[in-house]
Amino acid sequence: MKLIKNQIFMKNLVFSLIILTSIITHAQEIEAISNADLISIEKVWGIEQSGKPHNAFTDLIRFKDYWYLGFREALKHHGGLEGKGRLRVIRSKDGENWESCGIFEISEGDLRDAKLSITDDNQLMLNSAIQVYNPNPYKHKNFAWFSNNGEDWGDPIQIAENNVWIWSVTWHNGVAYGVGYHTVGPTSKTRLYRSEDGINWETHVSEFYKGNESSIVFKPNGTAICLMRTGNAIGMSEPPYKEWNWKPTINLGGPKIIMLDDGRFIAGGRTQWGTMVLFEIDPETGESTELIKLPANGDSSYPGMVYHEGILWVSYYTSSDNASEGGRYLMPTEIRLAKVKL
Repeated sequence: MKLIKNQIFMKNLVFSLIILTSIITHAQEIEAISNADLISIEKVWGIEQSGKPHNAFTDLIRFKDYWYLGFREALKHHGGLEGKGRLRVIRSKDGENWESCGIFEISEGDLRDAKLSITDDNQLMLNSAIQVYNPNPYKHKNFAWFSNNGEDWGDPIQIAENNVWIWSVTWHNGVAYGVGYHTVGPTSKTRLYRSEDGINWETHVSEFYKGNESSIVFKPNGTAICLMRTGNAIGMSEPPYKEWNWKPTINLGGPKIIMLDDGRFIAGGRTQWGTMVLFEIDPETGESTELIKLPANGDSSYPGMVYHEGILWVSYYTSSDNASEGGRYLMPTEIRLAKVKL
C-alpha cells in the first residue's frame, strides 16, 4: 500500500512539474514577445529653437549616413489661419547634435505633417499638404520637395489631386505608394496612389479601405502591409496591390508601422489623448501586443521610427511637462527622440 501511495505521489509530482514548466515557458515567451526597454529619451526641438509654441507631427529617416527628422512648427495644432504652419527638417550625424537643414513655407496655406522617404534614384523626399487659408475651391493641396544631399532642396512641386491628402509615402521596387484620404465630402473614403518619380501620381485603387492617416511597409517578398487609422484595420496585399485582405486591429492616431530584420512588425501612435505607445502587430490576424508607453501627455504622438543596429529610434511629439496653454491642445509642445531596445 505504501509503495502504491509513493507511486501516486511521484506521478502527481511529475505532472505538477510538467504543468509548472509549461507555465514558466509560456510566461517567458510572453515576456520575450512584449519586452521593450527605454534606453534613452531627449528633447531635440521646441519653442526655444523654433520660436513657435506648437512643434509636432514628426517623421524620422536615415539618409546617406545622417539622421533626418521632419516636423511642423506652428502657432496652434489646428490648421488654416489659426495654425500658420511651416515644416522644418533637422539632421544629425550622431543622433545627439542636430542642425536645421531646411525650412519650408507656402504662402497660400498652413503646412501640416512632414513625411520623409527616399526615392528610387536616392533623393530625400519630403511630402506634405497645406490647408488653404481661403479655400476656393480647394481645401487641401499636396506638395513635395526633393534633395540630393539633404541640405539643398528644390522648389515645392504640387502633386496628385486636390482635396485628397496623401499623408505618407513608401517606396518599393522603384515605385512610391501612398494612401490619400478625402478632406471634403465623404471624408472616410481613401484612395491608393502610385508614382514612379514622386511627382506624377496616378490612382491605383480608387475605392480603398475606409479611414484616413495610414502607413505602408513591404516585406522582402513584396507583400504590402497597410495600417489604417479610424478604419481600425491592417491590410495585406500581394503585387500588383489591387486586392487587399483586411483584419481589425488597434486604432492609432498618427500611425507608423515598420518591419524588423527578424520579421516582426512594430507600430506606434496614440491610443488615447496624451499617449505615445509602441506595439507589435501580427498582420495575419490583426492581434497587437503592447510593448512600451513612451513619456507623453496632452497633445502627442505622430512618431517616426527607424530600426538601426539593433535599436529602435522613435521620434514623436508631446506637450511639454510645463505646458499650460491651449486647453485640450496643451502648449507648448516639443519634439522628442527615444531609443528603445526590443
